[in-house]
Amino acid sequence: MNQLKRRFIYVIDTPTESKELLIRENELIENADGELDCPLDTILSRYHMGWDDLFEMNAASVSLMEEDIAERKMIRSISFENLRYYKN
Repeated sequence: MNQLKRRFIYVIDTPTESKELLIRENELIENADGELDCPLDTILSRYHMGWDDLFEMNAASVSLMEEDIAERKMIRSISFENLRYYKN
């Protein structure tokens, strides 16, 4: 029987939808605190996106999630509520 392995995703929440960006195993890093992390810039770039796209989408938050067949767990989340983006 084929079981779903754990996977990591970034979830972009906007007022009208949620979008999932899959993170590859080799894109995960362990930070100085021993926690799993993944540079958001890396994932956005692979999906041909940038920070300006997140603001154009009116993103409310971007969350790094770990999921398996039984549950979804938030590792960290970035709220866009008070963020401003100034493009040169």
